[in-house]
Amino acid sequence: MVNYSLINKANVYLREHFAGVLEKTSSGDFLFKYDETWIEKKLGAIALSLPVKSDGYRSKNLHPFFDNLIPEGWLLSHAEKVYKIDKSNRFALLLATGLEPIGAVRVVALDSNGQEVVVPFEDIEKGINDKDYSINFKSVNGCCPYCLKELTLKQREKASVHAKCVNQMWGTTRKLLVRLSEENPLDSFRQTIYGASVSGAQKKGLFSLDGGKLHAGHRGAEYILKPQGDYDQLPENEHVTMAIAKEIGFDVPPFVLCYIENLGAVFAIKRFDIVNKDRLRLEDAAQILQIPSVNKYDSSNEKVATVISKYALATKVDLYDFWRRLIFSYLVANADMHLKNWSLVELGFKRGYFKLSPCYDLLNTRIPIPREMIDIGLTINGKSRNLQKSYFVKFGQKIGVTESYLEETFSNLQKWCDIADRFINKSFLDQKKKEKYLEIINERFKILRGN
Repeated sequence: MVNYSLINKANVYLREHFAGVLEKTSSGDFLFKYDETWIEKKLGAIALSLPVKSDGYRSKNLHPFFDNLIPEGWLLSHAEKVYKIDKSNRFALLLATGLEPIGAVRVVALDSNGQEVVVPFEDIEKGINDKDYSINFKSVNGCCPYCLKELTLKQREKASVHAKCVNQMWGTTRKLLVRLSEENPLDSFRQTIYGASVSGAQKKGLFSLDGGKLHAGHRGAEYILKPQGDYDQLPENEHVTMAIAKEIGFDVPPFVLCYIENLGAVFAIKRFDIVNKDRLRLEDAAQILQIPSVNKYDSSNEKVATVISKYALATKVDLYDFWRRLIFSYLVANADMHLKNWSLVELGFKRGYFKLSPCYDLLNTRIPIPREMIDIGLTINGKSRNLQKSYFVKFGQKIGVTESYLEETFSNLQKWCDIADRFINKSFLDQKKKEKYLEIINERFKILRGN
């Protein structure tokens, strides 16, 4: 096992192109410097917070752009244990897991001879992925397990899914398998930390699809799978919330709720930062605002709006969508919309230009955490709890949402609630959680209506 705590330098790549060097200096600070050839060829920045300049970027602590590439929660704890790295050593954790994080930037550790460290993936995988498990897609209440819309009688009899949903998600309609550890399937999810990372506190893992079989690990991983976690029915919760958002008309990537032996319900989502094998730059608001991941709640929605205003190509469109997502998050009681759950993604057809990314990590947090004290992840007009309709109106006006759009959105809230009612009632949640979810939405709707 490589001792990343002893390594002080790494090469940084944008996609497959060498961009510069990141190092921990002898004085203990950190320096990222673009390669001279990269500068001469005017190849652009690797990050919005790191515009190209010849003298580089020196920081007392690890640059927030890189700090936010490190995994969080369950995966981070496993990385600390496996690599024997103290949680305070963020640079070593980056080197261990930065080979293929989410987005287009990669960090490759250099040994004392200046050679790139090669991760022995074949040795790591021996004896871990040793059983093929079936992935089952069960319809619920006569509805597709992908979109939660009704199936025709013929579809129910044949496959219990919409063929279109299947193709959008997997690109194939063949029966799928997943290769996991027979002794403990979750061990395979933990393999993500061997050279890769994905943010979020929930249990999750990166998986690639090859020949109708999902394999754990970072190489070519186009899917994120989330099994049951510390709170009951989180996969079912996220699935129905994402389905509601999609039906309302928000930009949502392909997803599905499936069942895997010895794991139960698993929420799977297709990565939107990889399109036809091409990696797109993806930067969350913490990276852009230069805030370390540990402080992802210490900001405001006003700051996120400034990020969109400054960097999104279609500023007005994305600001309006951002505002609508805030209202949706409040309505469904998603109080986890922190800085890392707002991102800009590169336009696939235009390098270096960005838009508000598709939705991700949407779920009702009040069901698993009944005593949760905040209503929304970041403050709005200085408040994060006991929010009222007027706060959203004022915030919308502040970021330039027109009066007609304000009125249109609030007039559509009844339709949103009708969609939520329909989808929650036919979801995979148990009856008690369905009732609680609907009760919360009804309470929030009354507040947003101004009652």
